[in-house]
Amino acid sequence: MPNFDGGHYFYTGLFPVRLDSVQRADGSYTVPSHLLRETLATLPNFSESAGAIRTSPFARCHSTHFVRLAVIDEPAFNGRDPVDALKQAVKGIDLLEHQPVDHFSRAWLLFTADFDAVDAGARDRWAAGLWDLMQPELHEIFRHCERFEGVKDGEGFAAHLARGQVETTMSFNDYWIEPPPFPSLSAGAILGVTGIVLLVFLGLGWLVQRQLHTGWWIWPVAALLGLAAGLWAAYKFVNARGAKPFPTAPNSDLKSVLKGLYLQQNLVRFVIEQQGAAPADLHKAFGDFLARTRPADVDQSTQPPGVLHA
Repeated sequence: MPNFDGGHYFYTGLFPVRLDSVQRADGSYTVPSHLLRETLATLPNFSESAGAIRTSPFARCHSTHFVRLAVIDEPAFNGRDPVDALKQAVKGIDLLEHQPVDHFSRAWLLFTADFDAVDAGARDRWAAGLWDLMQPELHEIFRHCERFEGVKDGEGFAAHLARGQVETTMSFNDYWIEPPPFPSLSAGAILGVTGIVLLVFLGLGWLVQRQLHTGWWIWPVAALLGLAAGLWAAYKFVNARGAKPFPTAPNSDLKSVLKGLYLQQNLVRFVIEQQGAAPADLHKAFGDFLARTRPADVDQSTQPPGVLHA
């Protein structure tokens, strides 16, 4: 899956943390990875309810769905490589002998984000806008990483994120309610691509035979080459179709999602409050509920970003 899919951009970045020692204000020395952890630990995640003071600074960007920041010291150890115990016993290999294990030479900052996007170029626009909204917090985080000292503005921050980007190969978008419109590709279309290429090679074989007066052998050679080239063209054709991003799911932008969460919570409260109500009272109460919550208006009567409960 590409970085851009389903109307969202799925950014993944890895940034090397500096290795030099840093002197604190009290004269003690520490390392940037520890300071980075302290910064992330004090960064607000979300507020329990609207009106709270400590809201995530990423909530200032009204296109950002999710952000994750983490310090990675070492790659995860998934256990020993699987082997055939019988073959290893016959060869006399000690199964308790240590196998090679990967290690990092330094800590890395993982930065992932999921935000609304209309095209694959949305990354730089989002990064520059994010810098304008929370430059102090971003500077406090990324100053502990290599090559950040040259970042002075939104354009520089976008370039910094581009340098550290790792392709997102498995994006996750759970906003489709109906089955998404998968692009159809029939077996006939695949066979058609293969057949066209095969005919082209057979035509080239005919021209070669006519010009050079070759023997019958030119036909099986042209057919084999054409079949191989046709299969390769069909393979590239299928991959190109599969690489196209899904269309945007209905009501999957951040405003619509927040409105949906707001309606969901308020509808649950409404159902609880109206248990046992008379039909006429229930009808009137539901009309008041619709007037108050305004389901079709994503800008009013909604859940603020960065807030857990509406």
